[in-house]
Amino acid sequence: MTIRYPLREFSRIERELTRMFDDFWGERKGWSFLPRLSQSEVLTERGNGLTGTPAIDLINKNNHLILRSEIPGVKKEDIKVSITEDDVTISGKVEKTKEEKKENYYYTERAYNSWQRTVPLPVKVKSETAKAKCENGVLEITLPKVEETKTKKKEIKIE
Repeated sequence: MTIRYPLREFSRIERELTRMFDDFWGERKGWSFLPRLSQSEVLTERGNGLTGTPAIDLINKNNHLILRSEIPGVKKEDIKVSITEDDVTISGKVEKTKEEKKENYYYTERAYNSWQRTVPLPVKVKSETAKAKCENGVLEITLPKVEETKTKKKEIKIE
């Protein structure tokens, strides 16, 4: 009787693919016809908003909400914020150009990403008095809450 381990086959395929990519990019042979990004450069590319949408924190204070989003590398002019009493929409774009000239090659790359995110709010806000600021790659929007009207309770006589 032979015992089979199906996950072992996946592991073999993964090793084979890794070897194939290493051979193609020159990892094993010590040569490469394309420049390789270091791990820090890859993280910087992702951190500059070139992939996905930025994460958002929504903080509920006593009389206002604060919405924070980290968007490093995005210029103030490339961010748009629109607010209704029920939600906030943030959109932006990132354009990046990288150019590298060396003795034996020339490398240029352009990247563009645009994104939009709408965040539903847990309470109604005064959109006309909301304020936004962007400092050091952090967008912060202050949203004053609408004062709730208190219902008056009145007893009436039954005739």
